[in-house]
Amino acid sequence: MTPKLMRKYHDKGIFTVRQLSHIYKPRRSRKKGKRPVRHSLELQALSIRTGKIHVEHLPELPRNPIGLILDFEGVPDRDFNYLAGVLVCKGSEKEYEPFWADDVAGEEAMWSALVDRLESFPDTPIFHYGNYEAKVIATLSKRYGKGTGLKDRLVNMATFVYGKVYFPVRSNGLKSLGRNLGATWSDPKASGLQSLVWRHHWEMSKSSLFKEFLLQYNQEDCEAVRLLIVRLDQISRDAASDPTIEFANRLKRHATETGKVIHGQFERILTSAHEDSAWRGIHLREPSPQEGGASKKQEKWKGHQQFRRIVPQASRTVSVEAKQRCPRHDLPLVPNPKAPVERTVVDLVFTKSGCRKTVTKHVGTKSRCPTCGDRDQYNPPSFRGSQRYAFGHGLQSWAIYQRVVLRLPYEIIVQVMEHLFGIGLCTTSLVDFVGNLAGYYASTEADILHAILKSHFVHVDETKINIQGVDHYVWVFTDGKHVVFRITETREADIVREVLAGYQGVLVSDFYPGYDSMPCRQQKCLVHLIRDINDELWKSPFDNELESFAVAVQALLVSILVEVDRYGLKAWHLHKFIKDVDQFYKRHIFGKEYTSEPSKLFQKRFERYRESLFTFLTQDGIPWENNMAERTIRQLAVQRKISGTFFKRVAPQYLLLLAISQTCRFQGKSFLKFLLSKETDLASFRRTKPIRYSYPVAKQNADPSHDDGEG
Repeated sequence: MTPKLMRKYHDKGIFTVRQLSHIYKPRRSRKKGKRPVRHSLELQALSIRTGKIHVEHLPELPRNPIGLILDFEGVPDRDFNYLAGVLVCKGSEKEYEPFWADDVAGEEAMWSALVDRLESFPDTPIFHYGNYEAKVIATLSKRYGKGTGLKDRLVNMATFVYGKVYFPVRSNGLKSLGRNLGATWSDPKASGLQSLVWRHHWEMSKSSLFKEFLLQYNQEDCEAVRLLIVRLDQISRDAASDPTIEFANRLKRHATETGKVIHGQFERILTSAHEDSAWRGIHLREPSPQEGGASKKQEKWKGHQQFRRIVPQASRTVSVEAKQRCPRHDLPLVPNPKAPVERTVVDLVFTKSGCRKTVTKHVGTKSRCPTCGDRDQYNPPSFRGSQRYAFGHGLQSWAIYQRVVLRLPYEIIVQVMEHLFGIGLCTTSLVDFVGNLAGYYASTEADILHAILKSHFVHVDETKINIQGVDHYVWVFTDGKHVVFRITETREADIVREVLAGYQGVLVSDFYPGYDSMPCRQQKCLVHLIRDINDELWKSPFDNELESFAVAVQALLVSILVEVDRYGLKAWHLHKFIKDVDQFYKRHIFGKEYTSEPSKLFQKRFERYRESLFTFLTQDGIPWENNMAERTIRQLAVQRKISGTFFKRVAPQYLLLLAISQTCRFQGKSFLKFLLSKETDLASFRRTKPIRYSYPVAKQNADPSHDDGEG
């Protein structure tokens, strides 16, 4: 546990391992997606308190009749490896073989002998603990051109422990785990650091005693890895029955045979007692092994009932024109009266007084090409696909407005549509609406991005979202009038360089290091800097050095921001503060020796971002804060709290529509009216005049007894 993390727990009133263990809460399971592995300190503390092994993921070790365990000893600062120990395990038999190098010149012979011995056991996994062995093998194989295939056989046992199996120990180091599993070391001070001391004494005296110490230490390390392999293999087989093992996500429940029958009967009753049990019935019969063996998904799919949508009665009929020319031969098409087609479209029509539902039947005929014959017949241009029932643009726009702006769940939108308009549809249709309109307005997003790239400055920020149990990152780009979102699987800033390729303006961002690689000029958010200094001063109220530093920063920034408030972001009025900034750096940054850790950190930040903290003093209209990006991304943060998780296919489409919605909001335009207009050029779409719903009343004529609540 790092000192920073310890302070975090101390702020919450947690000071002991026992207190830490009581705040453990199992992570919520995800139906889809692979959950990233992370180490839980709370679960580690719980294992220490209970003295039991807690399993998050059951280990699955590679199986082989022969096991090879490898451990290296070396001198890292000299890049020299002098000892490789191999423990060969065949059933209950084990044999230790050391490979020794007296000096650097003997390292190649030691490596060659080790490779020959390991290659005598082809396709046998090589177990080790930690990353050191993998790094040594990669280095020596590259240095001497031998043993390049060994890295594919390595099995790092630390990956089966970290975040997966929690032993009742305070560290996942090999010494702590080994002692818990029964491993012993001849010297109680045995460690990697002590091995360097023994090696130094051996080189100075050539005493066989120190060499024996090293060989014994290496063999005991291999034995500890062997015990760990045996224990993990036992856990994978006996976790359900071993009383010393608990599962992290659910505690074991112990009961007699009679108690198991009672629990099973009661649980089936409780499972059946839900809202729709009136028509499903209560199932008390225990499922047979055949029934229990099939997965729920397979059973549901096997008996899945198919449905066909009921086409509503149309209120009017419209004749549509047949297709005129063949797309293959560019010849006139001949209408075929014997092949009539029709489509019923349900839509919402919006007027000044409200909206109403319309059901329109479109009828027409197919057309055929004289060259192609009857084998290829074409529907009218207004007919897309072969569906006989479709939803119009107005209805889809209304549904998207409910989803994006009002943030309603799909299930609620379905209910509202049924109650208000008598339109029945499923949530899958709403997801299709998102994809349809995202494709329709793809050119709108391209125009928005083009406008952002022409602006003098761009705000950038990122936030985390959950995609079916896996963390992804959403990036926002905005100039205060236009918004674009992008989604990535990692927090790498490559997407910023891709979106802003060739941009010549100023990038306004926080202090995330990924933005530093952008070739354009930058302005770092001073709000983040002020907030960090303020928070650190609250944490260390008696740090006089930090307090003096904060006073100097305050004096500099307050004078600048007073001018910004008076004259705006005009370089004509702000460039005079460049001298004050230079004086601040001379007095408090360059060559200044600080003793407190927070002051050192802020000094380094000021030094690193010298050229990007005060860009707004030299250019007109450059914001000194990144609040616009945070304001833009707040809508997504609220939706993230409501939805919890997103689907990977729909998330980019939703973000495209959300970006258009945010752009409309910043420009004072109605997102719903823009969708209903069917226009794709947002720049030419005019703002609508707001509805006037009140008028001012003179105070002397107002009657308090007739207050209608309007202001």
